[in-house]
Amino acid sequence: MTAAVPGSVLATFAHPDDAELWASATLEAQRARSLSSLGRHREAASGFEKAIRALPASYQRDRGIHLARAAIARFHADGPEHAATTAASALSIATATRSPRILTELARLGTLLQGCGGVPEVAHCQHALDSVLLHEM
Repeated sequence: MTAAVPGSVLATFAHPDDAELWASATLEAQRARSLSSLGRHREAASGFEKAIRALPASYQRDRGIHLARAAIARFHADGPEHAATTAASALSIATATRSPRILTELARLGTLLQGCGGVPEVAHCQHALDSVLLHEM
């Protein structure tokens, strides 16, 4: 899937190839959000992962938001352990960038993880989320 990028948008990117990659990743992420809204969480998680792979390396905030949303989709599709593993990467980016969008998605995941703390990966993730979210919010 290749997206046409208007010239005015291209001017905001350091490299024209980055604009194409970003546009493609954004379309894939929007598709994944729609799939998640429809309850097709496994497909949504795959879509977010595809969007993450398509992003230029320097787009950390976009990567973080897609990781956080992938973690939520993984929670529904594969359970809390998989969500916790994915969330760790998103949390690292959220801490580095202080992105409110990433933190908001991670807070949603934190709510979903409540009651799943008997699993070591989940307990560790909840502790990390709590410490960052309480500090940032």
